[in-house]
Amino acid sequence: MIDLTAHMTASQMAPVFGIAGLAGQLVWPLFRRRGSILITQLAAACCFGTSYALMGQQTGAAVCLTGAMQTTVALLAGDRPWLSRMGYVFLPAVLAIGALTWSGLPTLFAVTACCLVMVARLQADTLRMRRVQLTAAPFGMAHDTLIGAWPCLAAALLSFGIAASAYRRELILRGVAAQAA
Repeated sequence: MIDLTAHMTASQMAPVFGIAGLAGQLVWPLFRRRGSILITQLAAACCFGTSYALMGQQTGAAVCLTGAMQTTVALLAGDRPWLSRMGYVFLPAVLAIGALTWSGLPTLFAVTACCLVMVARLQADTLRMRRVQLTAAPFGMAHDTLIGAWPCLAAALLSFGIAASAYRRELILRGVAAQAA
C-alpha cells in the first residue's frame, strides 16, 4: 500500500514540475541575451526532466538532464571557443541514452529534439540559435503528445509561438540595422 501511495504522489507531482518547466519555456524566447536564454532553459530542462522522471519516462528525463548539463557547460564557456566545443561531447551521450532506453517513437522524437536543441545552444549567434531551436519544436511536441505530457506539450506549443515571434523580431531588427549601416 505504501508503494501505491508513493506512486500516486509522484504522479500528481509530475504536472507541477511540468507547469514550472512551462513557465521557463514561455519566458526564455523573450530574452535577447544568450546568457539569459541559457539560464532560463537550464531551469526549464531540470523541471521537465523531473516531470518526465515522475511519469516513468526514462528517455525524456535522461535527455532533459543531459541537456541541462550541456547548458551548464555552455554557460561556463562564455566566450572561450575551446570550452564551447565541449558541448558537442553531449551529443553521443544523448544517442547512447536513446539506445539504452529505447521505447519506439517517443524515444526517437525525444532524442531528435534534444540533439537539435543542443546544437542550437552551441551557436554564438542568437539568430542561428533561435532558428535551430525552432526546428526542434515539432519533435518535442510529438514526444509529449505520444507520452501524454500535457504541461510539457502546452509549453512546447506556446514557446514555439513566442520563439517564432522573437525570431521574426530579431530578423527585423537586424534588417533595420543593416539598412542603417
